[in-house]
Amino acid sequence: MENKERRQTAGAVPLGTVSPSVLNARKSLGLPRATKESKLGRKTGLISRPSLAGKLVSTGGQPQRRSSTYGNSSGIKTDPRPVTDKGYQQKLVRTLIQFLSEHGYQHPISPKLLTSPMAKDVTAIAQFLHAQADPHFKKFTKLELDVPELFKNLRYPFGISKSALFAVGSPHTWPGLLAALLWLVELLSYQERAEEARPETFDDKQAAEHDFYEYIEAAYKAFLSGDDAEAQELDDSKMQQFEERASSIAQESNELQQGIEQIQAELRKLRSEPSPLNAAQAKLTEYAQDQEKLQRVIESLQGHKQSLQRKLQEHQGDLHSKQQQLTQVQQDCEEMQQKVAAQTINRDDVLRMNTERSKQEEIRTSLAMQRETLERRVGDQEVKLEHQLGALETTVQAYNSTADRLQLIPTTAKRADGAQFEAQIDRTGAIASDIVSLDLKGSVKPALTRLRDTSADRARALSAEALALQERVDALGIAISERMEENNGLQEQVEELEGSWREKKGDLEEDMRSAREKVDGLKQEIAGVRGWGSQPLQDSHTAYHTLQGQLEDVTRRTQAERASLSSELEEAIEMICSHKFEIQEIIRKTLEQVRQHQAAFQAQQWDELLEEPA
Repeated sequence: MENKERRQTAGAVPLGTVSPSVLNARKSLGLPRATKESKLGRKTGLISRPSLAGKLVSTGGQPQRRSSTYGNSSGIKTDPRPVTDKGYQQKLVRTLIQFLSEHGYQHPISPKLLTSPMAKDVTAIAQFLHAQADPHFKKFTKLELDVPELFKNLRYPFGISKSALFAVGSPHTWPGLLAALLWLVELLSYQERAEEARPETFDDKQAAEHDFYEYIEAAYKAFLSGDDAEAQELDDSKMQQFEERASSIAQESNELQQGIEQIQAELRKLRSEPSPLNAAQAKLTEYAQDQEKLQRVIESLQGHKQSLQRKLQEHQGDLHSKQQQLTQVQQDCEEMQQKVAAQTINRDDVLRMNTERSKQEEIRTSLAMQRETLERRVGDQEVKLEHQLGALETTVQAYNSTADRLQLIPTTAKRADGAQFEAQIDRTGAIASDIVSLDLKGSVKPALTRLRDTSADRARALSAEALALQERVDALGIAISERMEENNGLQEQVEELEGSWREKKGDLEEDMRSAREKVDGLKQEIAGVRGWGSQPLQDSHTAYHTLQGQLEDVTRRTQAERASLSSELEEAIEMICSHKFEIQEIIRKTLEQVRQHQAAFQAQQWDELLEEPA
């Protein structure tokens, strides 16, 4: 009776709360990884590994082979491996020795020993490999009976006769048995690699179901063995995991909410503040203008330098010509002085010559003054012309810079439409049309007018599109707010369910404690009235059975309510996880749309900035 009570009150979770995908999952019948504990013969984990010694029907954990190997043909199959080849046998021996050494084989082993082994050596190796597959394996009773049964249960594709095991070291028996042992080694090695790669093949949902399945298996085992302490410990551990998972989900939800608020704050800040791209573009434009100005100054100075060099060459030519004229005049003076010295001069000739010289001096002075006046006027005109040409070049360079920024030059530019907008200055031109290379009124102005009208139409279209995009952004913000409200509501439901579960659990435990106290009191009353008579004893037994039935009823209701609460809690956690993933996807899409809208706004502002000078 006490064992029955203990089994009924064990904290086992009904199998109805487990999802079908978890119940249908089976553990592999292969080996665990060769850890230190497995080498020492201890269990690794809460649940022992299923035995391979029984009637195995599952092929889980076996390496994939061709379907022809596992056929149901009634004929005897021929081993295609070269088992009689000496080189192949040596290779199998090395592989077997390596596996046994790595997995803690305790007996002596060497290539010489495996060339023609004795029956005890083969028995020790087979028992060790079987123990690797089944931790609960004890020992073989008879080698000639147990080894064929082992390989038959493992679905070894080739037969092993019992008569061959009476002389295992003979040349016609040992190669086939060695190949069978290596087949088992390959099977165990494959299972080790499969178990190592198993954690990487599970996603979050599958890993959670796998953990819950292991919990159900351990709890059911404790229930069957009547271990209430272990069952309660498993329940508390799983409940703590659920609470930690719920806390983690709530924390992630809060972090997502904070991230959304930060993103929204940054978005509002970016909308309220001037765009850094505009400031950078303004600085870039300013630097480009300064560079153009410096380039124009350099070009102007170079032109002025060339002009001064030309004037210097002209003055040097004039100087050379004047020097030649001076030399000629000096020669003429000397000749005249010689002639004068040879002539006889009277007083009238001297007076006439003096008068003539005075007149010539006056004429020379007048001509020199006229020459200086003309040279000053020519210099003033040259300076004025140079200033005007410099101003014209500055204007043309500013015009070309603006046209380049507006993508109007060269003729293949985006907005040029095949028209020539680039202007050039020819300082050697004689008239205004020769100095400037473009017809500003006839071709440039009409083309710019058409471009202005086109840009205005596009600006109106972009404004309408920007308004529509802003409406979409506002709608997305409202959707995010609604999702966050739903998330908060689900969180409150989870907290309410947890509180209700704890409250009902406390009430049920109190009812069970009260029922046990009544049973104990009834037992004491029965012990006290054993000598009274048959009728009081019968009444006591009746009351005892009544209380026992009430206790069983309370226990059943407790288990049912616990199962219901566990199911509701699991559904709530799944709903929260699903909602969390939906929120993450919405946030990701929202951020992507915000980035796209921001890029569109920046592109629109850039186009408007480029269109303003036009």
